[in-house]
Amino acid sequence: MSSALTTLPQSADAPRNVAAEQSLLGAILTNNVAYEAICDVLEPRHFYNPIYGWIYEKIQGMIQSGTEANQATLRPLLEGAGKLDAVGGYDGIIPILMASFVGLPTVKGDANAIRQAWVQRQLLQLSADIRDMVVSPDDNTPDDVVDYVENGLLTLGHGRQDTRQSTLFDAISRVLVASEAASKRDGIVGVPSGYEALDNVTGGFEPGTLTIIAGRPAMGKTAAGVGIAARSAIKTGKRVLYWSGEVSAEAIAQRLIAAKTGLPVICIRSGKNRGRQMDDGRFLPSTPLRQDQFDKMVAAERQALNVPLEINDTPAITVAKLYGIARRMARSKEGLSMIVVDYLALMRGTPQARKQGKYAEVSEISADLLALAKTLNVPVIALQQLNREVEKRDDKRPSKSDLRDSGNLEQDASVIMLLYREEYYLDQKGSPEQKAGESEGVWHDRVTQWQNAREAARGKALWIIDKNRQGETATIPMLFDGPGTWFRDVTEGEKSQAW
Repeated sequence: MSSALTTLPQSADAPRNVAAEQSLLGAILTNNVAYEAICDVLEPRHFYNPIYGWIYEKIQGMIQSGTEANQATLRPLLEGAGKLDAVGGYDGIIPILMASFVGLPTVKGDANAIRQAWVQRQLLQLSADIRDMVVSPDDNTPDDVVDYVENGLLTLGHGRQDTRQSTLFDAISRVLVASEAASKRDGIVGVPSGYEALDNVTGGFEPGTLTIIAGRPAMGKTAAGVGIAARSAIKTGKRVLYWSGEVSAEAIAQRLIAAKTGLPVICIRSGKNRGRQMDDGRFLPSTPLRQDQFDKMVAAERQALNVPLEINDTPAITVAKLYGIARRMARSKEGLSMIVVDYLALMRGTPQARKQGKYAEVSEISADLLALAKTLNVPVIALQQLNREVEKRDDKRPSKSDLRDSGNLEQDASVIMLLYREEYYLDQKGSPEQKAGESEGVWHDRVTQWQNAREAARGKALWIIDKNRQGETATIPMLFDGPGTWFRDVTEGEKSQAW
């Protein structure tokens, strides 16, 4: 994940283990098998001595390209670069490394010692940076300092994960156990969405993966996100974290009440039933909500006690801050089963990424959300806009190539789901106007076709699974309640309980 840490200047009292660095390099040059044992643990930046880090980088490049790294093959890469002049050149430093070689059994211990010393140096740098930012804040606010600390610790913590490796037999054994367990949960392998048709295609959201739900404005992205978050929380009985960067927690609550009670959101917000125009031209004014309507809202409030859904509406949140919140939830007694991000482009990347533009920032956020999912072993569902190219086509059905701001979204996501409501586009287009020279009959036929299409699309939507890394793609018909801003499975019917 993105680092907020700067490079610590070398100093006499900086934590280091130069003997381990020399021994490790000597071991690899003696037998490249040593590299295979530590390549997942160690990177060139972990070395205290920059010359040793540079030599390790050259050795790494040779081995990864299929070339054996030894004293003879390494010489041409090191000589002439000028970096070894201060230490006596190639013939001055290589004998030191070879003489330091202890034995292959020590290489893992050497690698861990080198990396631990690097972590200590980074922690010292982080504490020094914190002091400087507090004592001489410049344009840094206390919140900026907290963000810096969280991002720095997240960077260090992410690299501590142990390498996971299995024999084929062990992996197949785990698959069989998981398959048997899934069969007892109606085929749900991961975390259920609460929507049967979606779960039939995906098998639930797999922990440690990123799912992108995308659509143009008015397609129902927030409705889908809130519906999945609430229904999943109810179905699993485990907490779901919903981050909303665009609307407040109260606005999310209004949507949930509207879906539950059948009252339009505008009526819940205003506390009134809207006025309407009568057929005879009279206008009936707005009236206060009736007692039975308020009773429905109170009942929804009581039922919300059993929905373990947490809503965070902190604006322009960073992935590091979201990670801190989610990590505390995951470590608590109640645990954490899912994170929903509404929406990805409203999150804030690191200052370095922001300077490079929106594409780089979104790419960074996407990669960091995937790393967050893997670190906490929960599915992350991120909502995202589609670009305007959709509006320029006659066929408004979207594809994953319409994802906005970053091609990395398609790469990082295990599942990409696109939302499409033909009803919206037909209403936007409006009834066809008569063309010049067009006969009344032809024009009326076009109007009738538009009316029939509009009626057929009313209250309907499509969830298009355009990428499914663990299964097939599919198009799922859904019902959409506009006033209640809620999606339902077709098999549920329009008047079924929303949650």
